[in-house]
Amino acid sequence: MAFKEEQIEADGFSVRYWEAGHGRPVVMLDQTGYRSSLLHDALAEQYRVISLELPGTGDSPANAASKSVGDLASTFAKLAAVITTERYTLIGTSFGAHVGLWQAIQSPDQVEALILVSSPAIHPQEVLAAASASEVHQLMFAHPENAEKHKPLSAEIFAKESDLMRRLNSGDHDSEVEDRLGDIHCPTLAVFGQEDRLVSSEAPRIYREKIPNCNIALVYDAGHCIIGDRPEALRNTVLDYAEHWETFIVGHQTGVINP
Repeated sequence: MAFKEEQIEADGFSVRYWEAGHGRPVVMLDQTGYRSSLLHDALAEQYRVISLELPGTGDSPANAASKSVGDLASTFAKLAAVITTERYTLIGTSFGAHVGLWQAIQSPDQVEALILVSSPAIHPQEVLAAASASEVHQLMFAHPENAEKHKPLSAEIFAKESDLMRRLNSGDHDSEVEDRLGDIHCPTLAVFGQEDRLVSSEAPRIYREKIPNCNIALVYDAGHCIIGDRPEALRNTVLDYAEHWETFIVGHQTGVINP
């Protein structure tokens, strides 16, 4: 299903977003370069899918206005409110998942369910400050051949996004968001690749223990970029949760699934 590009303005930003499908809204905060995927197409067959480009990421201008990840989440909440007045399922990938956590904490009336994919907010692994776009790209995959199927970010976009994340302290352990995980009361799924080299293997346990209604999905043979290593597993897991989250909560006593 073709996604249509649109533009909105809110909180002093002019932001692009892409929309397709009909039905209950699903709002996505995607890793740059992975907006068009098997997951997006599958979701658009059942839902109204809205994928936003966060200010300072992708092809957007540099963002010098946001002061913290929580501040950026506040901007995102205002942007999303322009597009839909309905409550929505929020799906955040990587840095977008960090923003999504703060969105669910600060604007709980907007978020019906939360899906975090490869969230680096809790116990991220250290990446050398001098690492290039190509080197970080390789770290995102469990298998080099999968990395070769995707283009790394351009040096310009990589530098712009890296500067933003460093300034917002994304990439460091967010102790403030960890202390507030208990404030997230919507159904939550946190998905991690078991071969993720950018997030500690200790992180999933913390989400499970501190978010009241949280399930964990550990995807075998996948790195940080799960959609690049095991796209079908990610698609199936997210679709199942988006459709049956009440069943997930009741039916999985351990809170862990292993696609």
